[in-house]
Parts: sequence; C-alpha cells; structure tokens
Amino acid sequence: MNRRALLAAVPSIALAGCATRLGIADRVEITRKFVRLHPWDDDEPIDAVVRRYDPDDGVAYDDDPHEALADEVDPDEPLVVSDSVADRLAAEYEIVEYRIYACALDGDDCRETTLVREDFNAVEAGDVVDIVSRSSGAGLVNIHERREERD
Repeated sequence: MNRRALLAAVPSIALAGCATRLGIADRVEITRKFVRLHPWDDDEPIDAVVRRYDPDDGVAYDDDPHEALADEVDPDEPLVVSDSVADRLAAEYEIVEYRIYACALDGDDCRETTLVREDFNAVEAGDVVDIVSRSSGAGLVNIHERREERD
C-alpha cells in the first residue's frame, strides 16, 4: 500500500474503532442475510432468498430461492444483488429490503435490520461487523472480521 492510500484510510479505520468503543456502533455477527420482497397486491412479504451461517455447518442457503431470484443465486457463492437485478426487483415489487439478522458477540441480543444494498453486498453471513442503528435501518461502519478469516 502506498503512503497516500494509507493516509487516506487512517481516518476511516480510526472512526470505525472509535464508534464501537464509544458505544455508537454495535459489534455483531451476521447469522442470516436475506432479500425480503413486498408484492404490490399482497400484504405478506416474501423472504426470497436466505443465506445462513451456523458455526457447525458453515454458510448455506435455506431452501430454494423464490422465482424472482432463482436465476440469480449460485449456491456456492455469497448473496450479492447487482444493479440490474435490484432495478428489476424495484419495478416488480412495492418494497425490496436487504436485511440481516445479527447477534451481539455474546449471543444475547439478536436483531433483524435493513441495510442499504451496497452495505448488504459488502458483508457475508458469518462476518463480524460494526453497525450503527438508525431509524431507517442500520449503517455498516466496519467489517471487523470476515468469516473465512476465522475458519
């Protein structure tokens, strides 16, 4: 890494660490990430695809993905939603949510929340991340530890 790139990264790294230490951000492990679709004509949302992490079994998808995402999901790859797929889903469904279910590292406090698609795509089930809660969902502050680094 060159000196200029390192100096540019230092404020972000320092801010992420400070936010967690100050209690502004929560350090959590993502146990599930999923796409929730709200159809125009139905009140029941659909969890179209769910990627789960279990310490004993690793990472896997639950069931088969909903037809809206069946051609977009590779069972051996992380769950990432491209721009074109996001645009198509936004046209076909009233609301598209990019959700995670995450637990505090001690496992006592677990929550489901919405991320913006860019943050959703940046994380994988099993990652330990720092997030900040806000009224519209959560914001990713930092990826503290990737799952594959622990395995």
